[in-house]
Amino acid sequence: MSEPNTFSENICIRAARPEDIPGMQQLIFEHGANEWNHLPEAGVVAHLTGIRDGSVRGFLAEEAGELVGVMTYETGIFYPEYESSSETPHGYIAEGVVHRQLVGKGLGMALLAKVVDALAREGVSHIYAKRHEENPFSSRLLQKAGFAEVATFDDPGVRPNGSRRTTVCRYVVQA
Repeated sequence: MSEPNTFSENICIRAARPEDIPGMQQLIFEHGANEWNHLPEAGVVAHLTGIRDGSVRGFLAEEAGELVGVMTYETGIFYPEYESSSETPHGYIAEGVVHRQLVGKGLGMALLAKVVDALAREGVSHIYAKRHEENPFSSRLLQKAGFAEVATFDDPGVRPNGSRRTTVCRYVVQA
């Protein structure tokens, strides 16, 4: 899952902590919103609050003390319809945002690799992410990382723009 990084070697990637939540919210709302990425404030805030109790985890990228990337994830039973066993927990990547000036330089892939590695160490073998069907940034990232599309469906309540369809992608950790 690795590819060459072209972002600064001064960028540090570390686990998210509760005190990081305000900065994570700021980065997500300032750099995550685009024509395909609907970010309802209440939903994002509620999701990030899970970092306090450990139900949500994530990795951050920082450069000179400034937050420049974030990727959050959870474990649970999110997509049983795509699993052979509805009782086996899997991973779900919820938020992934990179500062606009660093898009396309490998930072998103580096954060995704950290998440996949953390989940694999926990014994999670199937990892899911969903995206707007037409979002070229998340599509490219997930394809490069080895995620396969498993379903696309109408999702007008979540996707107010474009095709209004959501694509679910899955990564299978190799043993």
